[in-house]
Amino acid sequence: MPRAQTRQETSALNREKLLDAAAKVIGKSGIVGASLQEIAAAAGLTKGAVYSQFDSKEDLLVELLDRRFERGHAQLLELLSDDVPMAERLKQLDAWHRGEKGTGRLWATLELELSIAAARQPKLRRRLRSRQRRSREFLAEMIEQIVEEHQLRLPLPPKEFAIILSALSDGLLVHWLNDAKEVPDDLFARFIIATVIATSPGALG
Repeated sequence: MPRAQTRQETSALNREKLLDAAAKVIGKSGIVGASLQEIAAAAGLTKGAVYSQFDSKEDLLVELLDRRFERGHAQLLELLSDDVPMAERLKQLDAWHRGEKGTGRLWATLELELSIAAARQPKLRRRLRSRQRRSREFLAEMIEQIVEEHQLRLPLPPKEFAIILSALSDGLLVHWLNDAKEVPDDLFARFIIATVIATSPGALG
């Protein structure tokens, strides 16, 4: 006879159901158009179950994206450890940023939803700002590692270059969302190769 779930296990399972449902509902209707009732129904739970886990739709969205943020950092660290040429590494990085096959548009849309909501809500903006700063710090550390490993010449200090790369990558993602046919999959990688790596002899090896 199967063992009965503990209260903690049930709570954790419900949390996962709510997060999965929030991704689908907010991805379809937006943060403004989505409702906690709709998210609860999509998860097969009650609205009370939502409030026992999260305070708001924004909390659900923040946790969703924070989890992907943490997984993404682990994936990037693994990517950096691979013994592959720099050009291939950049293409892999760009592919990762677009998301797993079939989910890229969803995650990009959710990131945009959070940014738009944060622009109108100071408390949420502070939370997003903290995550963005951690992301840029992580990216700057990666850049420093790559620069040293491949003897690259950067046009800006790593911290500032990380800001530019983040903005460029996010901007390309928006264009890709709206007009994917006109935004080549490897455009980000080719831009970095043309503007930075090509000026550093031997870096493409």
